[in-house]
Amino acid sequence: MTVKSIAIVNPNSKGGQTKKNWDSIKDTLQKYFGTNLEFAFTEKSGDGTIMTRKYLEKGYENIIPIGGDGIINEVGNGFFKKVSNDKFDNIDLMTVEYNKILALTELEQIDSECTLTILPGGTRNVLVRSLGLPQDFEQCCKYVSESSITQKVDIISCVAKMGSEDSSGNRFRVFLNAAEIGLGAEIIEKGKMVRDQISSRILSTITSIVATLPVYKSNVCQIIEGSTTTHKIVNSLTTKMTMGMVSNGSFLGGGFQVATRADVADGLLDTILIKDSDSFKILQKLVNIKRGEEAIENEDDIYYGQSQTVSWLTDFQNNITVSLDGEPVGILPAFFRVHPRCLKIKL
Repeated sequence: MTVKSIAIVNPNSKGGQTKKNWDSIKDTLQKYFGTNLEFAFTEKSGDGTIMTRKYLEKGYENIIPIGGDGIINEVGNGFFKKVSNDKFDNIDLMTVEYNKILALTELEQIDSECTLTILPGGTRNVLVRSLGLPQDFEQCCKYVSESSITQKVDIISCVAKMGSEDSSGNRFRVFLNAAEIGLGAEIIEKGKMVRDQISSRILSTITSIVATLPVYKSNVCQIIEGSTTTHKIVNSLTTKMTMGMVSNGSFLGGGFQVATRADVADGLLDTILIKDSDSFKILQKLVNIKRGEEAIENEDDIYYGQSQTVSWLTDFQNNITVSLDGEPVGILPAFFRVHPRCLKIKL
């Protein structure tokens, strides 16, 4: 029996290369997923989420996002019924009661048996690396189309403040791989601004690093890790923070395997925090992180924790950027929660 499948395509992904090379990409997709595969194209940010919900409600059984981590994130959000941001508007993330924020962040799946098929269609393809899938587009198409293996993986929800100019608004979003907080997220945000003028991702990234790294200031943050099982706090840490991550997968952009203990189906968030580091020290920290687990274990200035929830708190006037799967979404304070094994993917 033929599986009802649709590819949701971001034609602007990979610096516009998806649109430019669409005929070849389409031929490859139909070669491995069949000529009955349907296609839908996004026009603006957020379309992937809206379209995914629409196709799931119509009974489609397999959704294939084509593009980078951004469209995969949008499609992943579409697997769940919409959670209105309105109910978070008057929530103070610094003081909200734990059981209340847990109740507000519950998710409802549209179709728990529908499959998300993930392919390396973007520039960075970080989630593909975290899942251990082939990095080459055609090789990955062949691999997942021939595989009979599916796995239910964890996803993470985040509530973050919308911006320093808005004293009350918060934004809710689901993500699949990793949140970056502080320096890393700031570099991502500046890189996107630069890419409006310079189309090259490499040049825009280098420019944003040069502009951000020497002047970035660390800020005091409180990290509170909690348990959805016991509804209790399991750990609290207050320190000056330069850069942080909340991860489901193990990789970040640039090939950094930051969350060295991460497993996408272990029901845990991996929280990594690089403590107060100047522009030169942070480079050494990143080198050590790339060296892996042993290097992290020997670093006093790197905190690594695992939990089911984590609140990342600081005065919003510090304007610490939060980025989810490579997309800036707001600032601290923020609340993160793991939702165990609720998204079915092809492996």
